[in-house]
Amino acid sequence: MLSNSIWPRVTDLSQIVLFGDGKIAEELYVYFSNDSAHEVVGFTVDRDHRRHDNLFGMPVVDFEDVTERFAPESYAMFVAIGYHQLNALREQKFTQAKAKGYRLVSYVSSKAANIGGVKVGENSIVLEHATIQPSAQIGANVFVWSGNHVGHHAVVRDHCYIAGHVTIGGGADIGAYGFLGINATVGHNVVLGEKCLVGAGARVLKCADAGSVFIEPPTPKFRLDSEHFLKISRLE
Repeated sequence: MLSNSIWPRVTDLSQIVLFGDGKIAEELYVYFSNDSAHEVVGFTVDRDHRRHDNLFGMPVVDFEDVTERFAPESYAMFVAIGYHQLNALREQKFTQAKAKGYRLVSYVSSKAANIGGVKVGENSIVLEHATIQPSAQIGANVFVWSGNHVGHHAVVRDHCYIAGHVTIGGGADIGAYGFLGINATVGHNVVLGEKCLVGAGARVLKCADAGSVFIEPPTPKFRLDSEHFLKISRLE
């Protein structure tokens, strides 16, 4: 199911709490603080996983008690965690935050291209230099990192994670919970079922069933070290 919420406007000001206190939460704190109308006022994590009392000078509170410190009537939330368990953990916290009554905001970089005013779901991000072509669709709880291309009429369904510099061809359909690694390519009109994993640099040019995995072998290490290679190649 895809969200019908509109591409966020800078006038949609909210004070927000970030779920998470790891690297992704730290990164998104910077994005929200410097390139959005939202104000981050705190962080929250499950009690058993909380590592800090404060982050960036703001409180980190137990998720079990978050409504007491940050009432959902007054604050919104963003779930800032990665693709653990093929996005299932982020979906779980997304669902739990909504059950507590929080409105989940989204973030779209001011440097992302969206000429067609494409819709994006709640708790989604689209980072700088991403291109979202007209008539595409971005679901809820979707992470689209920097430098990506989402082609015309393509669909990225809920709870997906699209790493940097991925190309999604026009008319492609990325099933829910999908993961696309750095520099992956999904061809024109290719349909991927739910929970597909496409590794870094892989090219998927045919439709695939749910749960499919595509891994591109890494470039083998050359037999010489850099010093000797430069000598024989005359690149010094």
